[in-house]
Amino acid sequence: MSCAEATTRRALATFYFLFFALVGCILPFWGLYLQNLGFNAEEIGGLLAGFSTIRIIAPNLWAHWAGYFDSPLQMARLAGAMAPLLFCLIWLADGFWQVLLVMLGYGFFWSAMLPQYEVMTMTVIANRVEDYSQIRLWGSVGFVIVVLLLGTLFDMVHINWLPVIMLLLMLAILSNTYKISVSSKPKDEKKTDISFFGTMASPAVIAFLIVNVLLQVSHGPLYTFYSIYLDQYDYSATVIGGLWALGVAAEVALFWKIRWFLAWLSLRQWLLLSLLLTSVRWLLIAWMPESWLVLVLAQLFHAFSFAMLHAVCIRYVPVLFPNGLQERGQALFSAAGFGLGGALGAWTSGLLWEALGGNLVFMLAALSSLTALVVAWKGLNVEIQN
Repeated sequence: MSCAEATTRRALATFYFLFFALVGCILPFWGLYLQNLGFNAEEIGGLLAGFSTIRIIAPNLWAHWAGYFDSPLQMARLAGAMAPLLFCLIWLADGFWQVLLVMLGYGFFWSAMLPQYEVMTMTVIANRVEDYSQIRLWGSVGFVIVVLLLGTLFDMVHINWLPVIMLLLMLAILSNTYKISVSSKPKDEKKTDISFFGTMASPAVIAFLIVNVLLQVSHGPLYTFYSIYLDQYDYSATVIGGLWALGVAAEVALFWKIRWFLAWLSLRQWLLLSLLLTSVRWLLIAWMPESWLVLVLAQLFHAFSFAMLHAVCIRYVPVLFPNGLQERGQALFSAAGFGLGGALGAWTSGLLWEALGGNLVFMLAALSSLTALVVAWKGLNVEIQN
């Protein structure tokens, strides 16, 4: 490995660290922040669904505009500059619609960054799952550190400090973009369009997208209401943050030792097994929230419900979207799962939370991931090399 490549890998790892540290602010604590602003469960679900919806639109628009940029890095720098600028408006927003507009505004640029970095990273490492995991695990480390620190911090200070911390992380992400050097040539947009839409008609691609939508729908209660759910059972902010951190610590461990896991089963087999374990995770949270030991076990399953599934799906993208279509395939993967699936998960969770209660909503999440398992088993029959 050359010195330049090693420097680029470190900068990419730093991006993942900072980006998922920011996610560590949003997932466990943004719902609590919105609750503190006076929003009810349905409004919180609506706000987070809107934030996820922009992740459907933005990645695909940015992928379509790729031909106007010299490289994904140039796009990442523009998005990195605009996201904190628009996020500053959160201090001026008052009421549901103004807060939603701010979240949509900065989310449009923030959600465009990760697909660009995923493409750059997979290019640098030549699509090797093991190498990807070694870089991506730093995102998990960033998430764990921030969740642990904020869980303790918000037991001592007001949660209104959350946006300040998020803004500082956004600025750090922008600064880091200038330590990365990755280039790519603009693509022939007409040729890409024809190939891309033809590829989308493949039964395996359709199954792949449906699986990711259903998987992220099942994560809706976790990402939207897990902290609120635990708060209802009188867990402290420190314990809540610790449980979030434990889940991501398990994620780090799997990324670190993924070579060992991949020696046991094929990528498709890990896909199916991880979807099954995801369903078990939601059922444990639904049935025994009073037991912290059960919650610990459920959080350890995050190694499979996120880390293994993400690593496997990232490897599927260049296989399902070959011949220069990887960038648009990555954007579609992000839009379908984290965008459409995330939006549906947040919206339905908010709609049903007060009517059905958290326990039943998590049981419905288990049904969603089981459905994803059936779709993957029947429709995603593509075996790929580890």
